[in-house]
Formats: sequence, structure tokens, C-alpha cells
Amino acid sequence: MSSRKLFIAIIAVFIVIVAGLSLTTYAGLIPFSETLLASVRSAASPVLSRSSVPDAAAINKGERKPLAAVIVSPPVLDAAAWYAEREAEPELHGVLIEAVDKKRVFASHNADHAFNPASLTKLATTLVALRKLGANFRFQTNVFADGSVDSMGTLRGKLYVFGSDPTFGDAATNLIAEELRARGIKRISDGVVVSPYFCFNFSDVPLEAAGRLARALNLGSMQTAVADQPVGQKMFVVEGNPLTDVLLYMNAHSNNLVADRLCAETGGPEALQHFLVNELRLPQSDVYIESASGLGRNRMTPRDMLSVIRALIEETAHQGLRPEDILPVANYDSSTIRHRFIGTGLEGAVIGKTGTLTTIDGGMASFAGIVYTANGGMILFAIFDQGPRLWENRQFEDQLLAEAVATAALPRLVIENKRSQESEVRSQNKTETKSTPRQLLPPSQLRINQTARDYENQNQAAGR
Repeated sequence: MSSRKLFIAIIAVFIVIVAGLSLTTYAGLIPFSETLLASVRSAASPVLSRSSVPDAAAINKGERKPLAAVIVSPPVLDAAAWYAEREAEPELHGVLIEAVDKKRVFASHNADHAFNPASLTKLATTLVALRKLGANFRFQTNVFADGSVDSMGTLRGKLYVFGSDPTFGDAATNLIAEELRARGIKRISDGVVVSPYFCFNFSDVPLEAAGRLARALNLGSMQTAVADQPVGQKMFVVEGNPLTDVLLYMNAHSNNLVADRLCAETGGPEALQHFLVNELRLPQSDVYIESASGLGRNRMTPRDMLSVIRALIEETAHQGLRPEDILPVANYDSSTIRHRFIGTGLEGAVIGKTGTLTTIDGGMASFAGIVYTANGGMILFAIFDQGPRLWENRQFEDQLLAEAVATAALPRLVIENKRSQESEVRSQNKTETKSTPRQLLPPSQLRINQTARDYENQNQAAGR
């Protein structure tokens, strides 16, 4: 073969090889190209689905496909910046506002920092009382007679009134007087004796409370005394309001005496702390309970407080109740939140508990509870504000909560049925009277029980 033919053959082989390599490379790129196109289509599909451009089939039918609903999470309010804009020191404030299912956070700042919750501690006290005592629990006041009744209706001896009901007062005294008259007792010769834990109209100084009781009974002798044990025959028992009524009153008016007495029934502050850490599983480093009422150097975080509220929601449902059965409604009930949220759009849509300390920890204003909404379910909140600017901090709480909720929820009245009924009555009567707040501690709930457990068993149950 001549050199010329050899050269031509080599060139031909080279061309074949190059062509083969090119074809192989192209074939290898095809799947990659298809994968790339698929990825682009996938990434673009959300955008395309949100566009107003219909597909060909829809055009041919003269119709447009309905657009898919797009769920947009609400923005998180920057609480630190919010406070800073108002010349408040952000480090003195703690906030957590979130949906009950935790899927939406409306505001969060220092949510895991331990503050003094002040009277928000009563929410934990409420939870433990409900769980340990039950919604139908009633404080009992036992009445004994030490002596005989003469023909003139005079008890020749002393009347013993023993109990620890922190809500005992005029209404219960009227029941006692009626029952004594029904038994033929018109006068008492030797006065009234009470137990060391006896209260009258929220006075827990036993001798002072005994004096008030004697004057209210007005059965002759005004002698009073305090004794550890009753003497004589037990006649009957006055049963106080159901626990739900007591809790609503306590939370509405932030009554410290009621909180402390309820806590005593369930084991005291140490038992309350044990419950929060061991049953509710709050971090031990977060929680310190010095007093059940909130008067003291207690510690909890905003996140801990929302855990308490969630547990309250579950516990009330378990006992056939609603949270508003034990917590006051803002702008509706006689309470510490009667005049909160005016002009914010949240009037009548919030239930909760306030807390105030004037000197401990430099002063505290706190607020926690539930916002009811028509389109976002329950929104839980806990706001802790430290410092002496109590009035200003309360205003901050209302404004911050209203602004955070306004991002994605429409408030709903808590007691819609009651207000609807009242509106119907006003319409029929053609009157313009305002909604009547719920009556707290209604006297109609008190009752006399002839067969209740005796005083000794009652005190054993209370650990006294």
C-alpha cells in the first residue's frame, strides 16, 4: 500500500472514532438534560400553579381552572424591636404568643428566660386544684352545739363553727342562722368558737373572723374564742360554692387567700412545684414556687406558662368544662381585666389572668391567657414585664397582643351565646341595658348537708 493510501486510511479511521465519541457523549447528555428539565419544571410548578395562566384544556372550554389555595404563615412580630421602639429595655420583657397547636408563633422574645410570674402562679394553682380536688369539690364548714336548748329557744352553751373555707361570709352565715331557727335555736348563751383556719369575708385572722360571725348571727352573746377541736354534737355542714365558682372568683380578683387555701388542700407550695416539674414535665431549672398566690420570689418562663395553660385547656375539657368557666372574660366580667383591651379589637375575645408585684424583683406586670379567634383557633399568650412602670407595662401588654394577633386572626367573642340571649331579651323589652357580668360566688350555690363527712375526717384529708 502506498503511503498516500495509508494516510487516507488513517484519516478515515480518525473521523470514525471522533464521530463515535461525539455520538456517545450526546447520548449520555440526554438523560441529564431530561433530569435538568424535570427539576426546572418541579421548581417552577408552585409559581406556575399560583399564576393566573390556565392550561390549554381550560382555554378550549372557555373556563379557567380555580387557583389552588395558598397558606401563608403569619409574620413573627419582632417583640425585642417593638419594646425598643417604645424606649423600653427589651431584656426586662419576656413574650410568647403562639397557636394552641404550636404551628404558628406570633411573637417570641426571652421565651425561655425565667421571670417572676407574680399572680400568674395562680394559673398553676388552678390546674393542680382542678386535677387533685375535682370540679365538684366544696369546702365544708361544720357546725356543732355544746349544750342543750331550753324552752325559750336558747342554746345553753357554745356554738362551734369549724372549717377553712376562704369564701365563707355573709351568705353562709345566713344559711346557718336559718338552719338554727329551723332547729328551734333563737339565742346562744356562751358565744361562738371557731377553728384556727376559719375565715369570714376574706379575713383570715380567726378571732377577728369569729367576732364578725357573732355579729352577723346576732343570736345574743358576742363572746368569741378560737379552739383546735370542736366540742359537742355536730348538727349540720355548710357546703361552700363548687370549686369552679371559687376558681373563677380567685382568678377574676386575684385573691391571694383563696389561692393559699386551695394550695393547702393539695399539699402546699412544695407539692405545687413537684407537680409542675414531675407531672407537667417543666424544666426543673425554670421553676421555683415560693407561694401559690404569687406573693414571693417565684420563677417561671413564658414557655412554661403556656404549658400550664395548655394543661388547663385539657383538664377543663376532661371535666366537662371550658377555660372561660374558671377564667374571667376581658371587658365582660368584674375582674382585674374588666377595662383591658379597650379600642384594640380584642374586647370580649380574651380570657386570662393578670399578675402584679410592686416591689419584689423591682416590680412585675404580667398577663397570660387565651385569645379566641374565628379563623385561627385559640391563641395562647404569656407576657412578663419587669420594672416599676406597671401602668405603662399593662398598656404595652394590650397593644403587643393586639398587634401580634392582628397579623392573621379575627377575634371572636368568648361568651357569644350569653350575649346573644341578652341581646334578644333587650330587643323584646326595647331596652339598651349593657351586658351583665357573671355573678361570682353566687349564694344560690351554697347548701346545707346533714350527712357530709365529719370534721375529723375532713381535716385528715386536708393533712391538718
